[in-house]
Amino acid sequence: MNYYNLTVNEAIFTIIDIEATGFTPENNSIIEVAGIKYQGGVVIDKFSSLVKPEYGFLPSHITDLTGITNALVIDQPEIYTVLGKFFKFIDDSILVGHNVKFDISFLNEKGKKFLKKQLKNPFICTDSLARRLYPDIESKSLSSLAAYMGVPVKRKHRAMADAEATLQVFQKMLDYLQDYNITKVIDIIKLSQGKKINHKNKRRRYV
Repeated sequence: MNYYNLTVNEAIFTIIDIEATGFTPENNSIIEVAGIKYQGGVVIDKFSSLVKPEYGFLPSHITDLTGITNALVIDQPEIYTVLGKFFKFIDDSILVGHNVKFDISFLNEKGKKFLKKQLKNPFICTDSLARRLYPDIESKSLSSLAAYMGVPVKRKHRAMADAEATLQVFQKMLDYLQDYNITKVIDIIKLSQGKKINHKNKRRRYV
C-alpha cells in the first residue's frame, strides 16, 4: 500500500499504547497493550489486553503508577499470544502514539523474540508533532496536551485510557493542520520527524 499518497480521511490509523515494567524492552515485560483503529473520523475497532509478565512479579512502583497488580495479570495470556493477535489487529495501518518509539521498541523486541516478526508500519509521534505545532506549550506530556486541548483523561498510565486520550489529541492536531491545508499522511509524518510548519501558510476560514 502506498500510505504516503493517502489523505488523513482515507488512511487507517491505529493509535497504540503499552504499559511495561521498565524502560528497556530487552529485560522488562509488557503488561498491557491497547489499540484503537481509526479512519475518516470514526473509530472502527478496538483491541485491549492485559499480559502476564515474562519476568516474575510486578515492581511495586509499577503497580503504584498503573494500578495493575500481580493478581490482575497472573492469569492473563502470555505475550506471544497477545502479540500475535495485536500484530494482526494493526495489520498495515499507520501507527500513532505519544512517544510512540517507546511502544514500537517493545513491540518489535518481543515480536522478534516470540514471533520472528517486527512492525514495518509508518508511524506518527504525537509528542514530536506537538513540538512542531505548539512550541509555546511548556510540557508536551500527554496529560499536559490533553489539559491544554480540553481532552479528558480517564485514567493515566492505563493503555486504553492513554490511547483514547492520544486519539483525541491527534484529532485536534489534524483539525489544526487543516488550517494549513496539510491533509496528506506523508506531510504529517514529515512534520512528526522534524519538518517545521510554516505559520505564514495558514489559510483564512470564512464564516
